[in-house]
Parts: sequence; C-alpha cells; structure tokens
Amino acid sequence: MPVVTVQLWTGRTVNQKRRLVAAITEAMVQHADSTPDHLHVIIQDVPRESWGRAGRLSIDNEPEPAGGQQTQPPRAPKILGFAHMLLQVADLEVSRRFYADLLGFTERKAKPLADGRPFVPFNQGIALTTGGPGKPVQIDHMAFRVDGVESLAGRLKQGGVKFFQDLHDGIYGRTVYVADPDGNKVELYEEPR
Repeated sequence: MPVVTVQLWTGRTVNQKRRLVAAITEAMVQHADSTPDHLHVIIQDVPRESWGRAGRLSIDNEPEPAGGQQTQPPRAPKILGFAHMLLQVADLEVSRRFYADLLGFTERKAKPLADGRPFVPFNQGIALTTGGPGKPVQIDHMAFRVDGVESLAGRLKQGGVKFFQDLHDGIYGRTVYVADPDGNKVELYEEPR
C-alpha cells in the first residue's frame, strides 16, 4: 500500500488538490507499478508561519502586502497536459467491456454529467457516454502508452476486435491500431526500454 505525502503552504484550492492527486496517482501507476485503488496521497497544508527556510520563517522571507492579503503576480497561461476525452458511444455497456475488460482500463468514481446522461469514466483519461458517434468523425485516433503490447494485441484478436494496423514498429515503439466498438481508432504503443 504505497503512501505519497505532499506538504504545501496553505492556499491551494480543492480543484488544485484534486488535479495534484490525479497527477500523482497517474505517475505512480505508470512509473512505480502501483494500482490506483491501493495508493494513498496525503496532502498536508502547512501555514507559512510554520515553515522555515534558510534559518527564517517563510513569512519573514517575503513580507505580506498591506492589509494582510497575499497577492501573487498573474501567471502566464499554459497548457498543462491532457485532461480527459468524453466519447459518445452507441452502446455504453459494449464499449465499457471493450475499454475495461479487453484493454484493461480502470473505472473511477466521478460526479454525474451536468445534462444527466449516464457515463463511465476511466483513470486513463477517457469517459464514455450515450449518444452514438457523430458524423463527420472529429477524432482521428486516441493513443495510449502500454506495457505488454504483444500480449494485449493477442487478447484483442481473441476478442474479435477489428485491427486497422497489426503489431509493427511505430515512431513511439511497438504499436498496434484497433477499432473500439464504435469504430474509433485507438493506438496502443509500448516505448522501447
């Protein structure tokens, strides 16, 4: 049961903490062979007056502006990374089985969609909802880094999955392209070790 402890100055929002926990969990799953269900992330908020550096309290290193309000200069905007993709599928259960049972995605808990549609979210960054795939196709393909791509390709063949391109050496490593139940192209690749 891995435990990751993060100590931060107080002041982060719940959404910032939520994103931090998700990113740490993803990193531990990818790089430390952890499973999300057994990983604990603990965030400890520490007030600046309880944090010292270079022999001084942090509140003494940077004086507070008048009125006691903490102000920070605005940060330049930047894209932080992939957040999620919501796919409309024809049959929610058939697609759930493809992503969870055949590909091995892990379902996660989430708030319901604002419009009330049923959906199935995964830790790997996609979620499924009803509505059927739209025309014209708006997504060329989605790519996922994997381990054991050869055995995964075998499992997909045994599951009767359509292949756009069989196992080959792609630009990112050993790669296969398959179709999900709605015909969306999914790239699965294993980086060279």
